[in-house]
Amino acid sequence: MSWGIYFFLHSFMANEAVKQRLARAFRLPARVYRIIYNIFNFITITLLLLYLIQTPSAVFYETSLLFTVTGALISFAGSIIMFLAVKNYDLSAFFGFREETMMPLQIKGLNKYVRHPLYSGTILLAIGFCIALPYTKCWLLLSLMIIYIFIGMRFEEKKLVECYGEEYKAYQGKVKQLIPYIV
Repeated sequence: MSWGIYFFLHSFMANEAVKQRLARAFRLPARVYRIIYNIFNFITITLLLLYLIQTPSAVFYETSLLFTVTGALISFAGSIIMFLAVKNYDLSAFFGFREETMMPLQIKGLNKYVRHPLYSGTILLAIGFCIALPYTKCWLLLSLMIIYIFIGMRFEEKKLVECYGEEYKAYQGKVKQLIPYIV
């Protein structure tokens, strides 16, 4: 339940109309709103992960060294993908330390192979954790997270079409969302 609330608030507060209303209501520059939004998300997700760790759960399956090593390698691969993905973006603007400007459409690096490499890496990271730590609570969170990512991607794709128009539509026709040549 708490993860569902977090995912809802994460998207709700990132909505352009909501951002503008809240920024106006509290007389905040967009950049300051972005910093507050990121701090809120960091604190909230940290608290939720600490709560998750402390919450007892049934074991989904019996683990072994093979599962632990495989899970760790998959998580490591997801982390590398996430690291490489963020290199394509202006992180100082993303975190609110600099005014956000319209960037050109990113179709280089990992974006050459998938439209949302950060999501791909995040999903791999989480799958790896679930394989290494086979608790029911982890697999349930993974399921909820994947649903959230797919819903979020639909909204993000719509926003990207609005921003980049035909250029993005052509990109959509050439490059898959998460897994090269598949999905």
